[in-house]
Amino acid sequence: MTITVAVALATTANILAAKYAGDPFSLGVGARGLAMGGAMVAGPFDGAAAYWNPAGLTQLSGRIVSAMHAETFGSLLNHDFVAYAERRTNPEARVLAYGFYLYYLGGGGIKITGRDPATDRFYVLREESHADVLIAGSIAGKLRGNLDFGITAKVIHRDLGTETGKGLTLDVGLLYQAHPNVRLGLAVADATSGFIRYTGETFDEGAHTESIYPTVKPGLMIEKQFNDFVALMSLGGDIKFENLDEAAQMHAGSVSLDSHVGCEIGYRNVAFGRAGFDIGRFTAGGGFNLGRITVDLAYLHHHDLDNTYRVSGSYRWGN
Repeated sequence: MTITVAVALATTANILAAKYAGDPFSLGVGARGLAMGGAMVAGPFDGAAAYWNPAGLTQLSGRIVSAMHAETFGSLLNHDFVAYAERRTNPEARVLAYGFYLYYLGGGGIKITGRDPATDRFYVLREESHADVLIAGSIAGKLRGNLDFGITAKVIHRDLGTETGKGLTLDVGLLYQAHPNVRLGLAVADATSGFIRYTGETFDEGAHTESIYPTVKPGLMIEKQFNDFVALMSLGGDIKFENLDEAAQMHAGSVSLDSHVGCEIGYRNVAFGRAGFDIGRFTAGGGFNLGRITVDLAYLHHHDLDNTYRVSGSYRWGN
């Protein structure tokens, strides 16, 4: 049913929606997620669970504070993320877990120009920065049996240097434990066709609203233990309805699909090695779990832009 609703929303939103409006928030968070190619909808889940699939908050324990910094595509963009997540101790509660996070993507280099009427030549007046900021709150709980749900409400602030916009949107997610070693996930980002409202201070058309297409994200995770080692394989995809054509890995009409593949091998839950493919681009990384503290590193190879390096860490306490 969730997929049907998402497709219907996406179809009716096509008239008002703008391509790529939500892309600044689609780069993923956490070094673990990047190293595994962004294949995190069905897990494994950590302090960034609310971003990937809010239903994944039910898989956590205790309280977790997480933070991330990345030099994305070289020094082109600064990418930061801070999150708090808590799993409640009452197993009978309708809301089993909740969390909050702050997502930032920004940089400089926007040159504001003027034109000299005498020479009819343009010159640089000043240089401005740009930023996309997202503040989110999530809840998660159990629908029945092995089926969990999650909801994330998001507030957006976009600064384009000479223009600002504010918006709202909503993510929903499901998680199903099909087998002790197999988990299925489904997340729908911007399920309600989120919007960003611009002031119109510098746009010729004045104030206007830009809608964000929903993105349907199915996922699968398989886990297997071998003595002191635990191996994970995760698969995922981003199904969009933006007429992306050649800009996506696969497309048919207005529908497109980008793939995510990742694997992780952990030794005694202390040391981890990871690799994957994020929309066909190679990713790799590793991490260490030092009691309450976890540190992760990741690398993304890009043919056209500079490579991305990401570091994240978390601190856990409670039960």
